[in-house]
Order: sequence, then C-alpha cells, then structure tokens
Amino acid sequence: MRRWNRKIYLLIGSTIVQLLLMGILWIADPANNVIKGFVAILFLFSLMVVVFMVRELRVVYRTDHERLRELFALLGDGIVVMDPRRIIIFINPSAESLTGWKMGETIPYCLYCQTRTLRAGEERCLLAAEPYRHYFESQLPKKTGGAVDVGMSRSFLTPNRITNERDMVITIRDVTIAKQEEELRISRRLTHHAFEVREEERKRLSQDLHDGISQTLYGISLGMDHLARRMKEDTHAKRMEQLQQQIHACIDEVRVLSRSLYPTVLHEIGLLSALRTMAERLQTQRTLITVMTDLTSEDLISSASSVHLYRIAQEAVHNAIQHGQATIVMIALSDGAKNLLLRIEDNGCGFDASRTASEGYGLRNMEERARAIGGNFQVKSSPGDGVVIEVSVPRG
Repeated sequence: MRRWNRKIYLLIGSTIVQLLLMGILWIADPANNVIKGFVAILFLFSLMVVVFMVRELRVVYRTDHERLRELFALLGDGIVVMDPRRIIIFINPSAESLTGWKMGETIPYCLYCQTRTLRAGEERCLLAAEPYRHYFESQLPKKTGGAVDVGMSRSFLTPNRITNERDMVITIRDVTIAKQEEELRISRRLTHHAFEVREEERKRLSQDLHDGISQTLYGISLGMDHLARRMKEDTHAKRMEQLQQQIHACIDEVRVLSRSLYPTVLHEIGLLSALRTMAERLQTQRTLITVMTDLTSEDLISSASSVHLYRIAQEAVHNAIQHGQATIVMIALSDGAKNLLLRIEDNGCGFDASRTASEGYGLRNMEERARAIGGNFQVKSSPGDGVVIEVSVPRG
C-alpha cells in the first residue's frame, strides 16, 4: 500500500483545498450566480476526486489482500488461525495438507497437551497457557488418523473490540525429516565411535601379540637353538629342528596376525604405502593386485578416513580372492571434484548385488565404515562380471 500513499494524500489534500475554496467563495457572495456556478463545478470536481479516491483505495486493498493470500498460500510452513474455542478461522494450504483439517473445523490439542497434568484454571494448550513459551515440539493429530511430528510457534492477534477475545495464530512445521536426519547423525556418531573402539582394541591386541606372545616365542626359539647345539643324539636333534621350524612358523603367523589387526605402516608412512604393502603381502602367482593413484599429497586424507578406507580395501581384496576367485584386483585412490574416491575392482565370479548386498556381513561392514566418515558406498556386480566397489568420502 506504500506505493499509493503519496497519490492518495495528494487527492485528499486537493479535495480539502477545493472544499475550503468553495466555502470561502460562498461566504464572500452567496447571491452571485458566477460564484454559484464555480462552486458547483468545484463541488462536482471534488465529488469525482472522492469517487476516484475510493475506487483506488478499493483496488489497493484488493491487491494487497490478494498478495497476502498468495503469500500465505506459498509459505512452506503451515499457518492456522483459531479462536479461543479452537475453531479454525483461517488455514493455509501447507497446514491443510499437513494435518487434513479445514476452515470451520475444531482442531484438536497436540498429543502432549491432551495428556498433560493441569493446574487449577490452567489452559490445556501449553502455548496458550505459558505466555513466555513461543516454540514447542509435539505430535499433532491428523484428520485422517495418526499424528505428525511438528514444531509449533504461536502469536496472538489484537483483541476483538466487542468480545475482547484474541485469536491465536499457530505456525506449524513438519519436523519428521529433521528428526530422521538427527537420528542418522547420531547413528553415524555411534557407528564411528564403535569403529574407533574396535580399532583401539585391535591396536591393543596387536601390541600384545607383538610384545608378548611373539617375544615369548622368540625367547623359546633361542633356548631351543642353544639346546640343539648341545644335543649329541641325531634323533633328538632332528626332533628339535622340527620344533624350531614350527615355532618359527608360529612367530610368522603371529606377526601376520598382528599386522592385520593393526597396520602400523598406515600411521607411519600413510594410506597409500599401507595399501601397497597389503597388496604385496596378499598377491600370489595366481592373483595380481595393483594400486593406482593420482594424489600428489595425503594431507587431504584424515587419520579416521585412512583407517576406514584401508579396512574397506582390505575386506574387498580378501573377498575378491577368497570368494570371487579373482586373478586381477585393482585398487584406485583418486581426488574427485569434491571428494576422495576409492575404487576396488576385480575380475572374479561376481554375485547378484541386489540380493547379496543386504545379506553379506562384509558388505554391510564396509558400508557402515563409509557412512561413519560421511561417505557414500556403492557395489556394482552381477554373476560372472566381477565386482566394483566405490567409496566416496569428504576430504580432510
């Protein structure tokens, strides 16, 4: 309405001037016909101005009213105006589609207010009862049944001049998606924490194996070497040599187990070196494992991401060799437009990804690791076509 203020004020001002002029001329010489005619013309002109002004005001009011209704119709939040008896006197399309209630109907209390304990004389609606509470989350019953999670804020219109009652304006917003996102964030944090605890336990076990069992076996091996040099009977010497071989084999197995539990090379020289070391260790005459990258620096990879990416690659390579019978496995770590990309591809027997992805423990474990660091996990495979695993994680 601001764009019409100046124009309307000019019309009002000119009308007042004309009326004053008419009064002065009439008082000066009311019997003069010329003055009478001029006053009549001024009167008609003033009347036309008033009619035009009323028409313009109606256009302005109608335009502003239509814009206001359009604004409420386009709002993503629901707007409900109800009287003290909770009868809806206005509701916008968003609120109507969210709750199913319509104008003229009585909107029920939220589920919390329906069951809350009231003090003597207290209003059941919490937002109406507590003047300093402007926001509240609860479940609002839907007309078709059930309830929807909403966040509600309220305000009051000016009191009615006759009844002195104030209509209440409730703004409602569907918080279902927000709650789901919050639950997902909590789930990711818990998963990430669980993996951190698991890695710490792996680290402890790895150190115990290396510093305890491995060292003990090595001490036993030295003692047996000393005894073997003192034995004179060939039978006992051969038996001692066999036991030594078994102990050396046991030491090697403990070292392999210790490295698999906690790859110290990952923290000493980085993810790429750890992947290459793993590839060299698992590679056989039958299976070729290659590691490729276009990264110029590992500063983009956080320590948490490094651990999870290493574990995902480790699980994928083991699956390719043991279950897929693959002869070629390619591990690629690259820098994408926004994320780091890990891709493990093999030429094994493959599987039905739509069926196995929801059943395989290893695949679920890899997916949970990817989600724990805010990444995306994808599996592409079909029987006879190998497997492609892609992980995309944020930098840093």
